[in-house]
Amino acid sequence: MNKLKNLVSRFFILSTCIGLVISYNSCESDQKDKDLIVAQTFLEKHDGSKWTVIEEDMRIYVRLNDDIDKDMEIWIAELGFEELMAAKECFYYSQELLNTEEVEVLENFGGKLEFTHLDNGTWTFSIDGDRLKLEFETLNNVKKTVYFSKTKENVDELGRCPEERNKGVFDWKFLK
Repeated sequence: MNKLKNLVSRFFILSTCIGLVISYNSCESDQKDKDLIVAQTFLEKHDGSKWTVIEEDMRIYVRLNDDIDKDMEIWIAELGFEELMAAKECFYYSQELLNTEEVEVLENFGGKLEFTHLDNGTWTFSIDGDRLKLEFETLNNVKKTVYFSKTKENVDELGRCPEERNKGVFDWKFLK
């Protein structure tokens, strides 16, 4: 009978030890996953996310990409009554790259993307609750903040303006 009790005790101790080792390993991998999430760049974390704002008679869409060939895609439509009456609403399209000689990325980790463009002030994207926050300084040294709301709009299907209207017209008026 003592042999049976010893065997049951040893089995219970062995089962408890195995259970503790499994639990420790699963907790450890959770921490590794959290560390990986923290180590993501801002663009990795928000890859493919789409944002929109209506500002200064313009509708603007931005898609963030973890793609060196198009870090940000921007669609802008003027909402002026005359433009809407003259033609169907169309969007000016631009791909913005951060890996160029004109742009210096200051930070691209976790919760913030910060860069300068042509020594023309600092641009900072961050997440503020459920909105994308853009902070920048205008050409006349006024600090401005614009908040974008997340959208599910299929930006790839937005009507683009004809090329002849696009040339030299793309201008972020609200950024001046």
